[in-house]
Amino acid sequence: MLGQLVTGGFRYGDNLVVEFQSDSLWYETSLTMAAHALRNGIRTDYHTLQHIPNEIREALGSWGLNVEKLEAEGTFRIIDTYSLAVGLGAPELPKVGRPPYQTQSIKVADWSILIAQQLKSTPLESETRRLHIDDNTSVLNRYNKEPEVADFWRTRIAPSVKARELLLVNSLVAGVYTDPFYKQFESICDGIVDFKSEQKGEGIEHFLRVRMMRGRNFDSRWRRLRLLDNGEVTTSD
Repeated sequence: MLGQLVTGGFRYGDNLVVEFQSDSLWYETSLTMAAHALRNGIRTDYHTLQHIPNEIREALGSWGLNVEKLEAEGTFRIIDTYSLAVGLGAPELPKVGRPPYQTQSIKVADWSILIAQQLKSTPLESETRRLHIDDNTSVLNRYNKEPEVADFWRTRIAPSVKARELLLVNSLVAGVYTDPFYKQFESICDGIVDFKSEQKGEGIEHFLRVRMMRGRNFDSRWRRLRLLDNGEVTTSD
């Protein structure tokens, strides 16, 4: 859906931010993106900050993906920050390897130490050219100051994305935090995507658009989204 709106599509090394209204279809779309990627053999990490890991597994499994097999071979990984955030204990670890950024802390200062160490070494092939999706990056603002989060993305996440040739999709709830935070975060990213919902007649309609993409032509028109009966999302334009 998103790649069709950017000339040449997205690339490994791109650092994107989704800004979404709370009643939009961003969460369902994020799962749909992960499913499409896995069906096409793209190694995918799903970073969950506000949903239990099994919720992600159940959604992908209901769409015909063999999640257990994909996790066992390391093609799909869930990075679990949710368990820490709500006090359920230690984060769930993947069956193969250890994903980046996953520690016994939700403080970005602790994550920064881990990533700084990783940046000093050559990454394993299995850690490169992966799609990484955050369901709600802005949860971190609850546990860290806004300047700390923005600086962490500038000094650690952005260099890591380039070094490992990742395609990173961050996500922030729109209209909740300060304008300087959004501006700082946007300046770090290679592209900005918006998700919104609007009252149309007697119902609610959902939309997405690409607002900015550095160095590439893109279609900035709003595109209507449709939620299918099985929970996947598609464009209806």
